[in-house]
Amino acid sequence: MDGRRSSNQARRGSARLRSAPSATRRARPPASRSPRRLVATFVILMLLFGAMAARLVVLQVLESPAYARLAAQQRQREVEFPARRGTIFDRNGERLAISVDLKTVFADPALVESPSAAARRLAPVLGVRAAALAERLRGAVPGDRFEYLARQVDPDVAAKVEELAVPGVYLEDEPKRLYPAARVASHVLGFVNVEGDALAGVEQQYDELLRGRPGRMVLEQDPAGRPLPQARFEYERARQGRSIYLTIDKELQLFTETALAQAVQRYHANWGTAIIVRPSSGEILAVANVPSFDPNEFSDASDDERRNRAFTDAYEPGSVYKIVTAAAALEDGVVTPQTTLTVPYALPYADRVIHDSHSHGTVPMTVREIIEQSSNVGTVKIGLELGGARLDHYMRKFGFGRPTGLDFPGESPGIVLDRADWSGSTIANLPIGQGVAVTPLQMVMAFATLANDGVWVEPKLVHAITAARGRPVASGPGEAHRVVSPETARAMRDILAGVVENGTGTEARIPGYAVAGKTGTAQKPEAGGYGDSYVASFGGVVPAKRPELAALVVLDDPDPIWGGATAAPTFRTIVGYALRHLGVTPTGDAAEAAQLIEESQVDAGQIHD
Repeated sequence: MDGRRSSNQARRGSARLRSAPSATRRARPPASRSPRRLVATFVILMLLFGAMAARLVVLQVLESPAYARLAAQQRQREVEFPARRGTIFDRNGERLAISVDLKTVFADPALVESPSAAARRLAPVLGVRAAALAERLRGAVPGDRFEYLARQVDPDVAAKVEELAVPGVYLEDEPKRLYPAARVASHVLGFVNVEGDALAGVEQQYDELLRGRPGRMVLEQDPAGRPLPQARFEYERARQGRSIYLTIDKELQLFTETALAQAVQRYHANWGTAIIVRPSSGEILAVANVPSFDPNEFSDASDDERRNRAFTDAYEPGSVYKIVTAAAALEDGVVTPQTTLTVPYALPYADRVIHDSHSHGTVPMTVREIIEQSSNVGTVKIGLELGGARLDHYMRKFGFGRPTGLDFPGESPGIVLDRADWSGSTIANLPIGQGVAVTPLQMVMAFATLANDGVWVEPKLVHAITAARGRPVASGPGEAHRVVSPETARAMRDILAGVVENGTGTEARIPGYAVAGKTGTAQKPEAGGYGDSYVASFGGVVPAKRPELAALVVLDDPDPIWGGATAAPTFRTIVGYALRHLGVTPTGDAAEAAQLIEESQVDAGQIHD
């Protein structure tokens, strides 16, 4: 029994010994799988650390400037304040446009304690509705830190706002553009809006010079808007704009505008324009347009009132343009002032019939008489003798069909057809100022060319510009080119003097001076032909032999329609005053000179009254 028990125990012990290695293998992972898990874990950790490192590089290197700007925006406040615009003077130093500092009222909505209560206190002072004001005091968007309440207020309003001492409401200086002479030269000056943007005229043309460089202030503050002690502070002073001296003479400009306005009213014209220039330099001494506007209140004016027709509007000039045809024919030797042509009352040509303004039989007329009496048929015959190619050549040499070089905003180049676009009747229309569109500025410069012995000079509006230290530096001469010879120019002035002495322009006579000029009564084109409205004009130079001034007056649809009856006497009034104002020596006898002075004094008194 004991033997069997011992034998069984031995067998069980032997079995345990045989099964021990197998149990050991089940309890422990296989040695071949453990390194893979470690490697995988290591790789994952390295990738995570690599991604974190890459993100840190992106944040601290690549995106650092953006986050720095974001942080700066949260703690920094940058305030920009505009520079004072430069002054615009007339040629004699009279101020035409200035900038003055007025107070602007603004709010920091984050610091306004009670928008409704603040609005009720401020509304009566600022003249706005309390409800609208309360909306601004709350801020247009959440977190808004700046809201305008009123721009460029009067000093007494600013004082009342300051007395109220409303938390979160502040005042700061802001320059406002003012025009002391109101309507004087308004079409030349243009205007500037409340934001300081130049929108028209010389203000726009020379904005880069006039506007200067705005100032800038940067400070650091806490979320409540309080400045941080020992924090960054930057201040950059605004640099005032440079000033400009125009060629305009303020006194002459005022007289021209007022005389033109009276003429528009007297002759029931729709509008009028007048220009006076110095032929030798191209300086524009006066340029007037009616209707006009006050640039201090430019938003109250219509587009029609703000139009500078002298530079931007093109019109068919009619008979005043005959000076181009006659000068070209004389220059090319096709005719002389004494050349006689047979002139009927009507001349059929292509699909048109050209008529003179007054009925007459077929008569012989010299070139001088054709221009003096403004014969359409005679002028067409001169143009036919010259030929289309040469007529086109001289039109362009006189400056038609392209901008004058003044570079005034919106200046029109006029309309001159290319030779390829001419119809059969174009050669008969152009010599008498039909089928071509010009600006008043282009037309007066054609007269100035004849006054300047045949040399066309680029017109100019700027007399001088202040340098860095504020000293005026005269502007240089513009482009100039010869159009006709001095002999042709003198012959034309002699013919045009006859227009005023014996022809259609007798109403332009100025006692004490010989005037050389030309009338124009142009039918206005309409769809399919010409209508029943007219543009009347008179252009001339004075004194006729040695001209110092060239001028043009244009009236739209006056009553009566004739340039000799409406534009010519307006020319006499304006230019007569200009001669006296500028001290031009009379060329006639003493009695005529005395009469001129007396009439000028009467005219000036009536104008200023």
